[in-house]
Parts: sequence; C-alpha cells; structure tokens
Amino acid sequence: MGLDGLRKVKIDPENPDMKIIREAGRLLREGKLVAYPTDTVYGLGANPFDVKAVQNLLRAKRRKWELGLPLLVSDESTARKVAEFTPDADLLSKNFWPGGLTLVLKPLIKIPSIVTGNKDSIAIRLPAHKVPRLLAKCIDGILIGTSANISGQPSALNAEQVQEQIGNDTDIILDGGETLNAQPSTIIDLTQRPAVILREGKISAQMLKKFIDVKD
Repeated sequence: MGLDGLRKVKIDPENPDMKIIREAGRLLREGKLVAYPTDTVYGLGANPFDVKAVQNLLRAKRRKWELGLPLLVSDESTARKVAEFTPDADLLSKNFWPGGLTLVLKPLIKIPSIVTGNKDSIAIRLPAHKVPRLLAKCIDGILIGTSANISGQPSALNAEQVQEQIGNDTDIILDGGETLNAQPSTIIDLTQRPAVILREGKISAQMLKKFIDVKD
C-alpha cells in the first residue's frame, strides 16, 4: 500500500522504515512535495530538477523564486559533484558537516534557475539526520531543503506545525516528532572573500571565524 492520499506518516528519525522512505522517494520522483524532519527545523522537499514541482513548492511557501532554494545532499561525495569546493569549503565541511551549516558555492552542474534564483551560485548542506539524506538518495542524491513553513512565518518544529501552515499544499508529511534544534542552519557565502554570513543560525559566527576569514 502506497502513501498516496495520506497527509501524515510517523517515521522513526533514528531508524527510518525504508519502505516509507522508498514510497516518499517515489512521490518525489512523481513531482510531489514531501515534508520531513531534519537536524534543524522541518524541511519541505521536491526534486530540484522538476521545475513544475519546484513551482508548486514555491506556491505552497508563498516564497519569491528570486530568493533561490537551498539543497540537501545524501553525502559529501555528492556535494562535491554538484558544487566547486574551495579551500574554505573544505575546512568548513570537515569541521561542521554533517550538521547545521549551509555553504553557498559555485555549481559544477546545471541547476534550474528557479532553484538558484537565477544566480550563479547554489546553497548546499549535508544534514545530520538520516531521513533527508535517505530521501535525497532516492532522487540522485539532491533534495530541495527549504523550511516547511510559509515564508516569513515561524519555522515548523514538528509535523503539526507543518500541517497548520502548509498541510493542504503538501502531499505527505513524514512525522519524526519534535526537532532537537529550533534554529535553522547558518548560511555562509563562500563565493566572496572574505566569506559573508547570510543568515546566522545553528553555527555561530564565532565558531566559523576559528577556521576561515569572515566579514564582520
């Protein structure tokens, strides 16, 4: 029995049921939207190479496409195939991945402009959570990793909050319980020198400055 028509499905974040993961992966391949728990806040996923699915995701979030969308990857080797890792990126990924740090880098592959916001860079993260990594693996290792909430509203920390904000526009919510951290990932732009923090979240500026030069 598939997950079609179901709004919310329980999933163990430590030991995810692979049948549920495979079914959610099938939905992603079919252009559907899947909300899921992460190591920061709940995320809303789509196949980044399915432009219609990304359009539906932006409508669900009421988000301007020019802002671009972050990507989650299944593993670091996939990240290195997708983006150009600088020496600073090497340092930060070594010390903060998997975890709550999103790196803005130059892409090595063609990413749809609706995902990049028509920019010549992409935002990429390797999460410290099994569910999004397994979901990404179902669609060639790359998954849209934006927060599962209406833009400008509080981030969702559990499945119920996802349901309240965007439940009617989401095909399935994987309910992994309350997230362990209420902060989103920190986003740092490594295409600039010195690097620029675009959003400070789980990883502080002080932590980053121990490893690379960061603009004050």
